[in-house]
Amino acid sequence: MTKVKKKELTALETLKDLISRNREFDIIELFSAMHPADIADLIDELEEEDRLHLFSLLDIDKASDVILELSDTSREQLIEDLSNEKLTDIIEEMESDDKADIIAELSHDQAKAVLEAIEPEESQEVKELLKYAEDTAGGIMQSELVSVKKQSTINDAFQAVADAKDVIENIHNIFVVDEENKLIGTVPLQSIITMKRFAPIVEVIDEDITSVPFDMDQEEVARLFKKYDLVSIGVVDKQQHLLGRITIDDVVDAIQEETSEDIYRIAGLGQDDTIFHKTTDSVKKRLPWLFLNLLTALTSVLVIGFFEDTIKMMVALVFFMPVVAGLGGNSGGQTLALIIRGMALGEITFENAKRALLRQIAVGIANGVAVGIVIAIIAYFWKGIPVLGLILGMAMIFSIFAGTMAGVLIPLALKKLDLDPALGSNILLTAFTDAFGFFSYLTLATIFLKIFT
Repeated sequence: MTKVKKKELTALETLKDLISRNREFDIIELFSAMHPADIADLIDELEEEDRLHLFSLLDIDKASDVILELSDTSREQLIEDLSNEKLTDIIEEMESDDKADIIAELSHDQAKAVLEAIEPEESQEVKELLKYAEDTAGGIMQSELVSVKKQSTINDAFQAVADAKDVIENIHNIFVVDEENKLIGTVPLQSIITMKRFAPIVEVIDEDITSVPFDMDQEEVARLFKKYDLVSIGVVDKQQHLLGRITIDDVVDAIQEETSEDIYRIAGLGQDDTIFHKTTDSVKKRLPWLFLNLLTALTSVLVIGFFEDTIKMMVALVFFMPVVAGLGGNSGGQTLALIIRGMALGEITFENAKRALLRQIAVGIANGVAVGIVIAIIAYFWKGIPVLGLILGMAMIFSIFAGTMAGVLIPLALKKLDLDPALGSNILLTAFTDAFGFFSYLTLATIFLKIFT
């Protein structure tokens, strides 16, 4: 007799089954063997009423890791529902940068209560971190680090690492400072392990890319980590005093934040908007951009209305209007994505923008000619009107060329005005390519219809 293999339940299905049967001890056992990020994924999938109940089953140490991995929506809900005492216990288990991030999300009263409840030294550390802008090196650094004086030995550094092992996670470098706490350089942990114990620490100092200023933008910090394959770096003030350190996990979070922010801005969304955001909040954030889009779209309507007599002369022109505008917008969108990405990664600057523009001009002309020839042939055989094919082919060349140009110039112009290149670029590009596409198409139609009719 053939045995039917029972389908294994997924972790989420198992969890929901345990919730339905109120098996709290089994849920605790399930969570004990899971990574905090995986627990957070499961909690994010649950209904609101189940999230707090399951989160309360976690011990304080694991809860402090899980709350950092939750989606913004789930974390906001939990923060609202947790008591100040429980929230304080959880925050006390975090590293300083995470403490600052969570406290920054609290209401004024909650933040004040937590800061008063945690250890005075920790409270002061968090207050210092909260002074820095959140999108700068100071805003993403942590104050926990291992440092030794320049007259120390390898053995002193080794002992400093051993003393900090229960307080600091992921020790990559030991920072070497002078008597005034000014950063001199760093020593990789590997050197501490492999060098002779009583050798002077200054003999193995790495002085290359040892620090970044506290006000450096987090995007620039991320570029440095990528360029020099860093895993940790010090943060200093204007006098080179060591303030804290940034580790690779902080940079990954910053990159994700910046990427999401750029995507949201291109689409005209608030950076804190989500699929499950409150309807009223989402409407408030999105509606202004839709009204702006409406105003720019009316520009195309005015252009078309100006050529009403031309359209009456050849109604077949209407069939291909969306093609002209659509292809111009698409070519511009391709270029826009490349330019914004290049600017974000530091690959495109005002110094090399001219070269990028000339390269995209060549691409736009080549693509325009290729697509223009194809659409001209299609229009001729479909409608049997030679002049229509000529008009459409030339309009397509102009439209794709202009779209490609706009894809370069719009983000550069916004950057020149000290605005975020991603902010509204897509709306401006669409408005331009639609209006210019219709204008060039119908202008050519007006000219050629007068010549051939």
